[in-house]
Amino acid sequence: MSGRDSRLPVAATLLLSLALAVLLTQGQIEAVWRTGAFFDSDDALRAVELRDFLAGQGWFDSVVRRIDPPAGLAMHWSRIVDLPLAASDLFFSAFLSPERAERATRLLFPAALLAALLALVGWLGAILSGAAARLAAIWLAFLSGPMFLQFAPGRIDHHAPQIVTLAASLGLLLQGLDPRFAPRLAAASALMAFSLAISLENAPFFIAMAAAPVLLFLRDGEASRAQLLSFAAGGLAAALVLYVATVPPGAYLRSACDAFSFVHLAAIAAGALSLAALALLSDRLTSLRMRALGAAVAGAATLACVALVAPRCLGDPLVGLDPLLRGLWLAHVAEAKPLAALLAENRAAAIAVAAPVALGLCAALGFGRVTRGVSRRRWLLIGAAIAAGFAAGLWQIRVFTSVTPLAMAPLAAALVALFSRLRVSPALRAALTCAGAVLVSPIGLALLLAPEETAGAAGERACLTPQALAPLAAFPPSRALASFSLGSHILAHTPHSVFAAPYHRNNHGNRIAADVFLAPPEEAEKIARAAGAELIVWCAAIDGPSPLVEAAPAGLAAMLARGEAPSWLERRVAQGAPLLVFAPRRVE
Repeated sequence: MSGRDSRLPVAATLLLSLALAVLLTQGQIEAVWRTGAFFDSDDALRAVELRDFLAGQGWFDSVVRRIDPPAGLAMHWSRIVDLPLAASDLFFSAFLSPERAERATRLLFPAALLAALLALVGWLGAILSGAAARLAAIWLAFLSGPMFLQFAPGRIDHHAPQIVTLAASLGLLLQGLDPRFAPRLAAASALMAFSLAISLENAPFFIAMAAAPVLLFLRDGEASRAQLLSFAAGGLAAALVLYVATVPPGAYLRSACDAFSFVHLAAIAAGALSLAALALLSDRLTSLRMRALGAAVAGAATLACVALVAPRCLGDPLVGLDPLLRGLWLAHVAEAKPLAALLAENRAAAIAVAAPVALGLCAALGFGRVTRGVSRRRWLLIGAAIAAGFAAGLWQIRVFTSVTPLAMAPLAAALVALFSRLRVSPALRAALTCAGAVLVSPIGLALLLAPEETAGAAGERACLTPQALAPLAAFPPSRALASFSLGSHILAHTPHSVFAAPYHRNNHGNRIAADVFLAPPEEAEKIARAAGAELIVWCAAIDGPSPLVEAAPAGLAAMLARGEAPSWLERRVAQGAPLLVFAPRRVE
């Protein structure tokens, strides 16, 4: 086929995948457009931040003032994602109402990123194994179900952009392993720095990917000089520019383990300068032993830089989270649980999540064993990236939403190689490849194994819809004390401020809410009044079976879960409403 003709099947596969994604998520699309519903706390809070940004809040001002007032909560999220969202919102505002403009943005943003992801995974397949694998990779990327997860309609958090930047930077790095395309390593490292400026969640992948230029140096010595210099220069230049663009001047020397800060800039600078030094000294480091020693010194220098600037960041980035809140909240967040927890709760779902990634890893390592030269390096690099993601997914299963699309590229190449051996017509071979992709994909395995739905999900949603929150929104702006799960939705759908919200930096506000709900009713009254709580909000579907109830059978939460209320609280909504709203009685 000509170059022009070969693009037609790619475009058709992309359009078909996107059309099927729209069809499968039509209900969610309609809910976002008709009601403005949010299906995730992070999307609700991102919308709140976007509204504040469009209303004039400063670029460097990350404080959400309606969380734990009056101080507010300084979020660890970057403003970078707010730029395309704000541009889209302003565009749609030219001919739609503000509410409709926001909803249109919330539908366009994930759809555009989904299209980019499918195209990028296809590109990865083509880099690794040629044009035939591109189509299969696009199809497998669709079958990994991103439209149900981080690319779902209404999803405007930073996770989807991070998955896209991960795939794009990996593709550039794969290309840059060929000495003829060394400048693409500069683009890859610049994109990696851009990703880190958004958030740090891709760090495990980037650590594995950054080892590729070092391994090139160990093997090729002076011949890899241009590649090392390109990778080092691109990452360092981009990191410096992004640091100035995203970090307020007053915080230039502050280090935060959960957001792009001085410790991360220092580590990038140390690593980049070390790589540049290895490149410049490569003509003198003539033996493998000397190059290995130089690489070890470079790695130690980078690690020592982190240890000197902020040693706490070598451990758990959430080290500052209140231990009580870790047990009451974070330990029960589904996406933050380890794979073993999902395996214990729902074995079929765990297999559907992990098996395709494991198969993709095996395919990459298998191809790496039988190929040679640049091709082998590419297979081993994507294998290392998948392995890093799989290992991180053992810790927190949400990492699988990032690594699964990467694993689909080698898995697609394996399917193409397998069915290309059959002596059948091209049409039948393509049909068999598509069918095989379904059987080994996350969606296919999920349908085959029929995992049970999460119990209570529909009931929990009943408290988070705009309709359920409408009675609460009718009250004058107040300080609402609710559980962690309700906070972001209350902010997005009502004028109220909240004490609790599901964010690890919110130790103060979350601890107030926890103390009130855990305390006996009489003690809870004292804490709530001292904190200035004006409304107490309770959702039986979410809060009834919560750890707050289990942890304190004699506490206020347990009392509310039984359908009772202490005398110091008066009900403000009708009996039977999904969301119960109380107010402390006036003290005469």
